[in-house]
Amino acid sequence: MNSVILKLIGPDKPGIISDISGIVTDNGANIEESRMIRLGSEFCIMILISISENNLNTLKKDLESLSEMKFDYNKTSKISSKEQPNYFIDLYGADNEGIVSRVSDILSKSNINILELNTDTHNAPISGTTLFHMQAKIKLEDSQLEQIKKLLNEISSDIGLDINISKF
Repeated sequence: MNSVILKLIGPDKPGIISDISGIVTDNGANIEESRMIRLGSEFCIMILISISENNLNTLKKDLESLSEMKFDYNKTSKISSKEQPNYFIDLYGADNEGIVSRVSDILSKSNINILELNTDTHNAPISGTTLFHMQAKIKLEDSQLEQIKKLLNEISSDIGLDINISKF
């Protein structure tokens, strides 16, 4: 069996997940992991599937026939459980340019891998100020924890964010 990442994007509408998952299943593939989200007016799908080489070509042809969806794929390999995230960063505060850049730069320079990152904005209930929320799953050695907390607290103090880091 091959491990394959399918990437699809197209206009949001009811039934997209049903359509795509049906095509995947009809071609003998199994969905192992997925991330699906509407961003703006588009719906984005990333799916890790396992599929036989024989069924992959038919699956590609079926997905390419979806007129409104753009489709791409990459063969990949499974990762070991040693590479799974073990810490969670939760950041919340006023929306400022460069928050993701500053946090990811600290982690990158500390050789810490971000395995998943989600961001969102919404308006504060009373003031209407735009608030930013970021959640990240990272792989962190326990010996790095205090140093990373210190570096993240500097950002927190500098631009007024609540940043919490916790173990899974």
